[in-house]
Amino acid sequence: NFLGDNGLLYLTEEDYEPGVYGRDLSGNIFTILEGRKHGREPSGLAFSPDNIHMYVAFLTGGILFDVTREDGLPFDGKTLNIRHHAV
Repeated sequence: NFLGDNGLLYLTEEDYEPGVYGRDLSGNIFTILEGRKHGREPSGLAFSPDNIHMYVAFLTGGILFDVTREDGLPFDGKTLNIRHHAV
């Protein structure tokens, strides 16, 4: 499901470029968290009921990150000045 007004689908990639990404309704891809920097592959993600927290689990070492936005908005809130990758 796409979240909120910004229409982002959040997903994990475990092979090509490990990390967490967002994809908008136009097909643009946005990097949320790079897994390679942590030397691990993400194995899943979930959101708190208010969408303020994104929980990302990494397979190696059993690490769980609690990610929040710097602006304090929920992950289904508006986005500003985001850059996307060419598809």
